Amino acid sequence: MSQKIVIVGNGPAGLSAAGAARIKNRTAEITVIDTKDYDTFHPCAMPFVIGGYLPSIDTIIENLNYEMSKIKLHKGSIVEKVDLKQRKAFARNKADEEIILDYDKLIICTGSSVFVPPIPGRDLGNVFSLKFAEDADAIKKAAEVKDVKNIIVVGGSAIGIEVASELAHTGKKVTIIEMQPQLMPFKISKAFATIVEKNLEESGISVKTKMLVKEITGKTKVHSVAYGNDETKETIDAELVVLATGVRANVDLAKAIGLKINEKYRAIEVNEKMETNIEGIFAAGDCIVTNNYGSQTKTLAQLAGPATRQGRVAGINAAGGLAVYPGSVNSFIVSSRTFYVGLVGINEEQAKEMGMEVITQKLTAPIRPHYMPTTKDITLKLIARVNDGKILGLEAIGEEKVDVNVNYVTIAIQADLTVYDLMNIDFCYAPAVSETIYPLVKVADAIIRKLERKKARK
Repeated sequence: MSQKIVIVGNGPAGLSAAGAARIKNRTAEITVIDTKDYDTFHPCAMPFVIGGYLPSIDTIIENLNYEMSKIKLHKGSIVEKVDLKQRKAFARNKADEEIILDYDKLIICTGSSVFVPPIPGRDLGNVFSLKFAEDADAIKKAAEVKDVKNIIVVGGSAIGIEVASELAHTGKKVTIIEMQPQLMPFKISKAFATIVEKNLEESGISVKTKMLVKEITGKTKVHSVAYGNDETKETIDAELVVLATGVRANVDLAKAIGLKINEKYRAIEVNEKMETNIEGIFAAGDCIVTNNYGSQTKTLAQLAGPATRQGRVAGINAAGGLAVYPGSVNSFIVSSRTFYVGLVGINEEQAKEMGMEVITQKLTAPIRPHYMPTTKDITLKLIARVNDGKILGLEAIGEEKVDVNVNYVTIAIQADLTVYDLMNIDFCYAPAVSETIYPLVKVADAIIRKLERKKARK
């Protein structure tokens, strides 16, 4: 009898799990249950639809052609309960029909949901959150209305910055309001957040930090937003509001099943094989807590890249294979129309909280020789451990090659390289594409000189 694998959720983790399970086991009966009415979409591309860089949501919605892989997809359906003894999953579709599925292995990929804070007026027209392709379509259409001139993005997160940048590119007056003292809180260092803020303001976006949105006002649609702190309260015109206030792991089903939930992160606990505490049940994606590869602490990795890799491991193992997910270094990039911000590993403030003694160096250097007409500057901030120079993280900002530098440091962290190792890597050189001494090598060299001076003083 064929093995039955049921996957709950068809985001990056779910579709990766389905594909990996099919490759591992060609005869398994694989069924995927998902709430969306379409196969899948590319969530990271939604800001580009909003800003018009991509023409419509049809660009980012895809048909997976699961039929060719003999994978059954139930769209517009939700799993309501799971019977562990009988190994049955009970789902219901939008026609109110019950779907009963037998399983041998169950993979939970329920993802996350947008967290909407209890702001008065959040239910007014032209107040949006952004999670699905249809949300991007609604924001795009609302922003195209002639009378919409002032837009507020609540939250200076990565998605908040990207949405703000795209909307500003359409000629709208855009303001980001962030309650924390800095943009991208808990992600980048305060000093680097200041650089990001400066770049945003140079592109025409107004940034208000340490400000809490107190009320969204209007009759049927938003017309203004009141915000402030303990010392001040201001009101600003707004015909459209986007709530980029973070996401929370979807764990209601997991709790009902009896899966172990991490109290701090409110996400499902898994091991390196993506197994939960209940035999035969795996989990992957935004709904789980994983290991931070660099610091060896627990972390959330609510990004498409880790979700895809976690899903692959869950799919292989559910289908009878043996794969391991070593953890995430949380490498990601934030794009605007004028610059990119890249991050990987931990920053100095996070290291301090962990009790780690680190050394950092910030450096701005050209990506190509100064005589090349196409050269541009990139700013890098590298962090390493004091006792051995082990590379722990990088913050980067620039118009080009941010992703390349982040990827290099990602490899360095996962390979346990030090700044001394980085100095010995043969980076390629040609004036049209790179500097003779790569900027990343320059910043590593600066850290080495600091470390050597420390040693000499002992």
